Amino acid sequence: SAEDIAALETRTEGWIAGLQMAALSMQGRADTASFIQAFTGSHHFVLDYLVEEVLEQQSESVQTFLLQTAVLDRLTGSLCDALTGQETGRATLEMLEHANLFIVPLDEERRWYRYHHLFADLLRQQLRQTQPEQAPTLHHRASDWYEQKGFVDEAIEHALRGEYFERVAYLIEDQFGDNYGRGDQALLRRWLAELPEELVFSKPRLCILHAWNLFTYGQLDATDRSLQAAEKMLDPNTDQELVSSPDKDQLSDTNKMKLVGRVAAIRSFLASYSGDIPGTIRYARQALDYLPEQELPWRSAALITLGDAYANQGQMVAAYEARSDALVTGKASGDTYLLMIVNLRLAEILRQQGKLQQVIDICERQLKGADESGISESAVVGWLLGIWGEVLAELNNLDRAIDQAKKGVKLTARGGDVLHEVMSNLCLVRVLFSSGDITGAEEVIQSMENTAREYDMPLWASLQLSAWQARIWLAQDKLDAASQWVGERGLDAGGEPTLLHEMEYIALARILIAQERLDEATGLLYRLLEAVEAGGRTSRAIEIVMLQALTYQAGGDMDQAMSTFERCLHLAEPGGFIRIFIDEGPPMARLVQEALNRGIALEYVHRLLAAFSSDEPTQADTWTHKADQSGLIEPLSERELEVIQHLAEGLTNREIADRLYLSLNTVKVHTRNIYGKLGVKNRTQAVTQARDLGLLDNLSA
Repeated sequence: SAEDIAALETRTEGWIAGLQMAALSMQGRADTASFIQAFTGSHHFVLDYLVEEVLEQQSESVQTFLLQTAVLDRLTGSLCDALTGQETGRATLEMLEHANLFIVPLDEERRWYRYHHLFADLLRQQLRQTQPEQAPTLHHRASDWYEQKGFVDEAIEHALRGEYFERVAYLIEDQFGDNYGRGDQALLRRWLAELPEELVFSKPRLCILHAWNLFTYGQLDATDRSLQAAEKMLDPNTDQELVSSPDKDQLSDTNKMKLVGRVAAIRSFLASYSGDIPGTIRYARQALDYLPEQELPWRSAALITLGDAYANQGQMVAAYEARSDALVTGKASGDTYLLMIVNLRLAEILRQQGKLQQVIDICERQLKGADESGISESAVVGWLLGIWGEVLAELNNLDRAIDQAKKGVKLTARGGDVLHEVMSNLCLVRVLFSSGDITGAEEVIQSMENTAREYDMPLWASLQLSAWQARIWLAQDKLDAASQWVGERGLDAGGEPTLLHEMEYIALARILIAQERLDEATGLLYRLLEAVEAGGRTSRAIEIVMLQALTYQAGGDMDQAMSTFERCLHLAEPGGFIRIFIDEGPPMARLVQEALNRGIALEYVHRLLAAFSSDEPTQADTWTHKADQSGLIEPLSERELEVIQHLAEGLTNREIADRLYLSLNTVKVHTRNIYGKLGVKNRTQAVTQARDLGLLDNLSA
């Protein structure tokens, strides 16, 4: 296959003899793909050739140099000298290059090199066989050199390979210990996983670092366990005999207080995750009490959770003040990653206050800063793009909104922070819903539900996903499913909704309107509006007042409906809200037309009517409407029609998954469904059958 050819080319790097050896080795093998993946310098054909024709032809000094530097992924003169104890590193590298001895320059100045992959495999195997005791010492020397030159990541890698675990712990603490905002959590996670657990749990700073890393991956129980270990070591009342921590007596009182503050900061995040608002506030304030003024990143983190808690109580002014304090602290810390998080928290408040353009301004500035700081591919930028895409959708710039939101999800899907992944996906759900891709929105929800089975998800996120699912059922005219959801969630129209459950109760109000239980809907919306207005949350107020107007219209009271709708328009016009109205469909179109007839907010109403008139069906809808599937017992769904179109274009399953932002497994499921509905056994037959039925002609139209 093309994939196997590419893998083989990568392994051999175009070396003709190596390719021939691989070909000889593959003769008679059924599973060539597995062989190619395992094809290394230890394979006997390659091994024999390289040992006899290359290595043994070199002088003893060159052979020694090659074996001693085999532990390196890249080589430069002074680094080689550090490992060999000689001062001939640069000259030897140049000689090897001139002799064409399986060495590859990595820059135009010929300062850095690496060995050919297969040659490096051979050298390392020879080192293990002939001088196994040398490898740890060589790794240690490499680690020392990298640390002295400021390449701490490489220093940690070599210390790990040499199993100098105490050194690894020291380097990790030095590199990450004071940096709350360091973005490469995946790398840190791997390093910590390779350390002996008893070592990690013997150092309070490492425990705290481990706890934060576990938290970003949504592993709350493990986070709590690591924090408890740190707390035990930091507690002055703990019996020393019960805690074998070499760090306990070495820490000054000031450092102990600092670490206690960090523990409290992480506990404030844990409390926020589970919806414990009083606990969030208590731990955040405790962190601020214990953390010294110079602990800027961690103080900023505590202020972030404090702002979150106030926001979850509906106290938007207090939330904005806490996040503004976090911004000042973040700027003083100089931590770009942390600063971006704080700015996006502020953007969330501005979004709730209906200040859409200010949100876009923040996103533009932060994206520029991310590019300049080299973190443009990090998970936090994925969250940024999600926020940006959601606001663009509200402004009815749907094409750009979809592009931004999907890019955001791709970034956060790489791993490193479950919270960012959840938030970017929530933004994508809204964008897809507004673009008319209901199926796509539902698939994102299902994907996040699968994620929740693997990682702990914030309570508020689970509730929002649940509310979106209910709204999607209404859009699909599945009122029975939505009504059943109300019972399963235990929602009551007479209840007093908290902010945490607000989206669920707004979904309930929509369901009550659909069930024509208008009096109950009116009462519920009134209570929701009281809480929203008290918190100054304009965006949510617009939605609730709009639903009030639709409720009055459904009950035939057009005067009250228009009076209420006029208020809604005055709330929404300054921010330029568009999609919040368009997404309501024909009932809202009638309200907007009536507003025009009555001369209400004419300029704004004309904009809304223009948006309604240009709100054409999505591409998937167009395919469904044009494609005649009367010849099929069971018609293809919108998503299946998209997949069959891409099958006809000759795309692989992986390419289709990337194009449609689906998992590879989901594409395979859709493909199997297509085969079943068309009565075929493979993709060629499926495309032929679809063409015969006229499905592809209609799709391309």
